[in-house]
Amino acid sequence: MKKLVLSLLGLSLLAFAVSAEIKSESLLLDNGDYDVPAIIVVPDTAIPVPAVILLHGSASHKNEVGNLYQRLAEQLAGQGIASIRIDFAGTGDSPVDYTHYTLHSAVRDATLAMQYMMNQPDVDANRFGVVGFSQGGLIAQLLLAQQPDIKSFVAWSSVASDGVGPFADMFESLYMKAKAEGQVEQQYAWRTPLMISIDWFEQVKVNKSLSDMQYFKGSVLAIAGSRDSVVPPSAATRLINATGSNEARAVIIKGADHIFNVLDDSADQDEQLLKMTTEWFAEAL
Repeated sequence: MKKLVLSLLGLSLLAFAVSAEIKSESLLLDNGDYDVPAIIVVPDTAIPVPAVILLHGSASHKNEVGNLYQRLAEQLAGQGIASIRIDFAGTGDSPVDYTHYTLHSAVRDATLAMQYMMNQPDVDANRFGVVGFSQGGLIAQLLLAQQPDIKSFVAWSSVASDGVGPFADMFESLYMKAKAEGQVEQQYAWRTPLMISIDWFEQVKVNKSLSDMQYFKGSVLAIAGSRDSVVPPSAATRLINATGSNEARAVIIKGADHIFNVLDDSADQDEQLLKMTTEWFAEAL
């Protein structure tokens, strides 16, 4: 049964570190055109463990805002779950500029990371999940369409729309210039501007990620903030209604914004998010 829950609770090795319980590796994965920076975290156990790929949002990076993905990786490892997180083209430690970033390139890089993890002897390739944050949620949906054997998907403040949808403002202000010049500069409040290629716009226009969710049969948890002004929290409900899964749940965290108030030291919505996600995968995988 699909459920809506309103929560009132508010390959080149660069580095290697091992603790008594967790091993962490920083990697460069070669996709044929450029290297994809990645970090894997694997519980130090005697048996293969499930794994999750963490896909970051627009113009962010593999650790995510407030180190949410780094913190999630540590919590997952504490529950016996491995993870891999990557920088998409033009972000974080990526060696190329942002014009290389498109929906297709992001799915290719996510697939590369997933295949790398599945080939690790410490990982059970039959127990794989994915987390997608904001536009990373859109990339996750596209990945699910190509990898239907993924067992579970957790969406954070995720885009849930075919076509232009939540990117309508960008299309209105930037599309024509991108079409004329091949790329366009996008301003961000939290970082330096990035150049977005016309290929990104054209791929978004024909995107069918939400419609294709009908073919995904794994479990889905969509988490949103009640005060999200970037992606309306109603997108979480739209996402679970679109999926072909019978185990789909939407959770709205009261008072949370798009990034779950992670930069507010007095708030705890980010901790709720991490706990909810970790517990979900501990049961789903």
